[in-house]
Order: sequence, then C-alpha cells, then structure tokens
Amino acid sequence: MTKKTASKKIAEKKTAKNSFYKCCKTKNQVFNSTEINKLFKQVSQERVELIANQITQYIQTNVPNHFNKREGLADYRTNPYVLMTTASVLNLDDADRFANFLFNIKFYMALETSFGKSIESTFVGQYPIMMQNRWIDPLEKIAESTLLEGLSDEEKAVERSQSVWREIDKSVVVSDHRYLTTIKSGPNTINDTQVAAMTDAIAGHYKTWIKETNKRYPSVKKLDIVIGLTYGTDKTTNNKENQILVKLLKKGFVEEDREHLPGVLIDSDTRSVRIYRRVGRDFWAFIGNPQKPNNSQFVFLEILLGLAKALAVGVEAASIEEGINKKMRDLSAALIKLQLPQDRLPKWMSESFDKDELFWFTTAMSAFFDEGI
Repeated sequence: MTKKTASKKIAEKKTAKNSFYKCCKTKNQVFNSTEINKLFKQVSQERVELIANQITQYIQTNVPNHFNKREGLADYRTNPYVLMTTASVLNLDDADRFANFLFNIKFYMALETSFGKSIESTFVGQYPIMMQNRWIDPLEKIAESTLLEGLSDEEKAVERSQSVWREIDKSVVVSDHRYLTTIKSGPNTINDTQVAAMTDAIAGHYKTWIKETNKRYPSVKKLDIVIGLTYGTDKTTNNKENQILVKLLKKGFVEEDREHLPGVLIDSDTRSVRIYRRVGRDFWAFIGNPQKPNNSQFVFLEILLGLAKALAVGVEAASIEEGINKKMRDLSAALIKLQLPQDRLPKWMSESFDKDELFWFTTAMSAFFDEGI
C-alpha cells in the first residue's frame, strides 16, 4: 500500500467518524411554550403525586445525612490548587465566606452522586406508562450481586471486575423486546475511562445478554441497549456517548439506517441487538414508552413537577436549613482555628504574604492531613 493510499484511507475513516458524530447531533431542542402547554395536558397528576411522595421520603432520610456525616475540615477536603485559585478569584477572604463556599460545593457534589441512584429507583421505576411491566434491576444482575454476599471487600472488587451485567442499570420487557439501559446523570458525566469500560462491556457481553434474555424471557426476540443521559441535549454532550457507538462499529456492529435511524447500531450477525443513546427529554420519553417514545414526550415534566412538589414538603420536614447553618458555623470555626499566626512564620513569609494569601494557603494545606485540622 502506498503512502498516498494509506493517507486516503485514514482520511476516509476520519470523515466517516465525523459524519457519524454529526448525524447524532442534528436534533435541536427548542423551547416552545405552545408545545409545553400541550404536553402539560398529558401529564398524570397521580404519577406526579407518587413521584413526589417517594422523593419526599428520600429527601427527609438522605439529604441531612450528606452534611451530618461531615464532622470536621478533613471531611471537606478538595483540590488545593483549584481551591486557592477559586478563593482568590471569588475574594473568599474570610472564614465565613470560605466555609459557605466549601460547604456548598461538597453538598452539591454529594447530592449529584446521590440523586443518580435516586433517579434509577424513584423516577425510572414508575414507568413505562400503561404497560404491565416496570423498569427494574436486571434479574441477572441481582443474581450476580447475591453471589458476592459474605465476601470481603477485596474479594468483591475482584469478582465485580468480571461482572457481566455491571454496566446495565435497568431492564424492562415490552412485547417481544427487552430494553436494557445504562443511566448516566448528564451530558458531561461520561469520561474516557467509562467509554472504554462501557465499550468493552457491550462488545464483550451483548451475546450473553441476548442469550440469557432468551432463556429467561422466551417470547423476547430482540434486545435494545440504550445509553441514557438524564438531562441535556444531543448538541450539549461531551460526545463520549457517541464515542462508544463509534468504537462499537469495529466490534461487530453496523449502522442500521443513517438516514431514518441516525445513531442506531445493530449487530451485523443476527441483527437482533440494537444500541443507541437517548439524551434529556428523549431519555425520559424512552423511559415512559420504549416502543413509542414520541407518545411520551411529557415524562420529563412529570419528573420535574414531582421533584418541585417534593422539595416544598421534604426540605421543611427535614429541618435542612437549620442543620446546614450549624454545619457552616462549625466549618467556619475550624477554618479560623487552622490559621497560622504571622509572628511565628519566617520573616520572608510575613513580608511576602498578606493575611488573605496566608488564609488561602493554610486552608489549602488541609488537603494533605488527616488529623489536627
């Protein structure tokens, strides 16, 4: 093969990949109040109430735990380099403001992780609409987990690395289809490591998934594997979910129909296993009706309404505000206690660093200690 021919092939592959990415990002979500009003008419008050009640229980039980379990400054450890830069840019030059910032960022991060699990159990479990079956944890995954009972943490880690169903979060059977979904919270959640793990899991296990599906559900003829992002749009993702699809094109999958089904892959062998992604509104529409998602475009509104209603009740009942204020006072006191007296520092430090710079410096040092902070 000549260098010219090789270069041409590389260029063709690059063009094909970029064209695939482009076709996955053609859909444009435009807010339209008329459309939203029409969707509101399809919203079920009963489902909103059910979702709200379950989220209220979650908030009352779990949200206080996210700040109550943090006892001291060590529990608010964060990237010291970014911390100092942020403190300088935002003028976080006193203990109270710094405590407020540290508390809020850690609280947000904890809730973001926690709500991912809540979405799977509380939100997704209410659907599909008007169907006998509901989204559940795959029974095969539950069986895998049962086998780990009684093992040490180290032994569990080894066994999980060999898991067949680890990347699958929920499953539902509708007619002759089984739908499996892996749920990621948002458009920037998936990283390169997860791309590799999910690609390997799908490529390595999809034949097992369809085989075990046929055994457990004899009526099922086809399997859909869906990468779901709970918010965002096709245009706003970091493209990692599409990278998974592109990599699978070299592992036994082909595009089914780029013109009419952009971004949908199908296995080239049996043509019974499909893989695609659904983002934001489209993800919730898929959850609401996997077979005809266009009929359930209102589901994301039910989710948001249920959450809004739950917050009005749950936050007050859990006395969250009072608990948060106490934790921020404790954190502020810890920051003040940590500060280094200037008269005990080397002369050159006292002359080179003002009190704000020393405050940021000593606060950042907390990332390197377990006790005494």
